[in-house]
Amino acid sequence: MKDRHYADEGMDIKKYMLCLLGKLPLVLGAVAGGALLGVIVYTVIRTVPESKREYTAFAKVYLDFASDETGEVYQAYNGYTWNDLMAADPIMELTLQNLTPDYTREEAEAAVRAEILSDIRLLTITVTTHRAKRTDAILDAAVRALESYGVQAKEFLEIRAIRQTEAELVVADSRMAQAAFLGAFLALLISLLGFSLYYVMDDRIFIAGDVEKVTDVSFVGYASGVETLKQDYETNLSYLREKIGDIQICELDGDAPFSEEELRDMREAKGVVLSLPFKKVHGAFVSYVIGQLRAQDCALCGVAVRDADERFLRRYYGKNEA
Repeated sequence: MKDRHYADEGMDIKKYMLCLLGKLPLVLGAVAGGALLGVIVYTVIRTVPESKREYTAFAKVYLDFASDETGEVYQAYNGYTWNDLMAADPIMELTLQNLTPDYTREEAEAAVRAEILSDIRLLTITVTTHRAKRTDAILDAAVRALESYGVQAKEFLEIRAIRQTEAELVVADSRMAQAAFLGAFLALLISLLGFSLYYVMDDRIFIAGDVEKVTDVSFVGYASGVETLKQDYETNLSYLREKIGDIQICELDGDAPFSEEELRDMREAKGVVLSLPFKKVHGAFVSYVIGQLRAQDCALCGVAVRDADERFLRRYYGKNEA
């Protein structure tokens, strides 16, 4: 039996990658699931309750200024002034006259925003509320109020709307793609970490290196799998029989105990080769079995692996198909 020092064993990267390759469909499934979960979470977080949704509409209003006594147009109207004018009388009073009584002055003042973006003759009116119908109603009332104001005020020849839109839901910039990518990345990271942890804890017997971690007894070879490797097993087995004599092949099958007859045959044999099923028994259990064979005075002279995955062995040892 061999004392095991797990911290000093290191990791067989080639075996790790081959095992990971076998789990690739699960990893890809986890990545796809993570992307989908990211989209769902983002959608839930981003969805605004109906009562808090905002609807906005705007109008472009042309200001046809009159000339003052000096022959120049009135330049006093700027973006800041128009915001004040829209909230003050007479414009706000005219706006409220165009609305039904259920609209309050406070609501109208909070909803309307006026600004001059570039040309002093073009005024942009923006209305934002939590209801599409109320947004349209306030914008229409504000535009009509301005048109009336253009008739009343001496500073203007005319004020008229040249464009007016209907209310639309205010939508924040979409981060759907970023959410999907983040979900996929986290799923990939978690699945790789989970697989790595599983790999470290998994001491099942795959290859000769796994046998060497359990016992100092010679590895005889692979009883099945790649033909060239199987030939090595048969060659080594023939050599042991010539050197020792009668060799008993002891096939370990899961956790099934050996019968008294099997133990007697192994004690009587000149040597015993313990045959392990590929990827079906753990190293700790193999170490226990070897201890039991020695307690029964069985002359263990080698360990072999049977029923091996041929594709796995070809990839690991670099054997050609031919």
